[in-house]
Amino acid sequence: MAERKKSSEVIMYGEKSQPSAQRAEIIEMGPDGKPIKREGGFMGGPKPEKQPAAAPAPAAMPAAAPAPSARKPEPKPARKPKDPASAKAQSKAIATGAVGSIVDQMKQAAAANGGMLSINDLDAMQASFDQKAREMQAEIEATMDQYADARDKMKWEKDRIDPFFRLIVKPFAHMFQEKPSRKGVTRRMLPGYFMAVGMLLGPDNVSAYDERCRSIVARLKAESSGEYFDWDTFYTERDALTVRLDAQVIVASQFSDFDKRANWFINLVNSNLRAVPDSVSEAEARWQLDEPGFRRMMDAMLSDLRKVLSSEKGRERLVKRHGAETVANANTALKRILIG
Repeated sequence: MAERKKSSEVIMYGEKSQPSAQRAEIIEMGPDGKPIKREGGFMGGPKPEKQPAAAPAPAAMPAAAPAPSARKPEPKPARKPKDPASAKAQSKAIATGAVGSIVDQMKQAAAANGGMLSINDLDAMQASFDQKAREMQAEIEATMDQYADARDKMKWEKDRIDPFFRLIVKPFAHMFQEKPSRKGVTRRMLPGYFMAVGMLLGPDNVSAYDERCRSIVARLKAESSGEYFDWDTFYTERDALTVRLDAQVIVASQFSDFDKRANWFINLVNSNLRAVPDSVSEAEARWQLDEPGFRRMMDAMLSDLRKVLSSEKGRERLVKRHGAETVANANTALKRILIG
């Protein structure tokens, strides 16, 4: 056995070092007959310990919050309907309330009779059930009226009606919200109304007024920074009010023979009423323009003219623009509208 020699191998442990254990030497004869030395296993003593893992790295900073797209989506809150008073929601509420009330009444009666209900018990509750049915019918009718008004208003806003005709309808448009009656008007009258006004003004005036109104709308749209055009801005524009006043003078002046012209106007409107769907109320389906409703409508329509004629300066201005005879006839018509 060859002499054992000390190894210079060093294993590091952090900041300290120790000599490694000694190894045995193995001598073998090579093919050429010369001895070959190689190291063998460790000799005696404790085996070298395994090199410890590197010291742990400093605690890493908390990972950045995942991007919104990688984050687990949180449950969304219940979406509120755009219109809390939607037709579906209201009809469900009405039906649920009515049925629930009937069921509760039947349960109470059954509990009072030992859990049983007889035909006689149901007959006794029939009057109460009939009352619930009448209440539900009234609620449904009121709801239908509200939605009919909402649909009409939306349609009026979306319809491509000429700006000029929008302008002259605006003064009495609030009357469309009323329930159909002899003293009111509905949107069903608009086709005949536009025909009548167009004939009273004449095609040249209608064309000129419409062109002026379109120019005003184009200017207001160019000046507006909003995405949607606000028609209320147009209705209150000074130039638009001047157009409407000019039209009101001419229309009113055509009613110097008030009775004859009023009958003509009413008949023309009633001959061209807008068709109604089956879902409208019976009162709406039967409605026609009557003299009280006509006078109320005309009084509202000509409100600008009445206000201007109430002052001397305003009257003088209208005479310069339209002539004394036209203004006098218009003033006579305003008086007849009030007294009938």
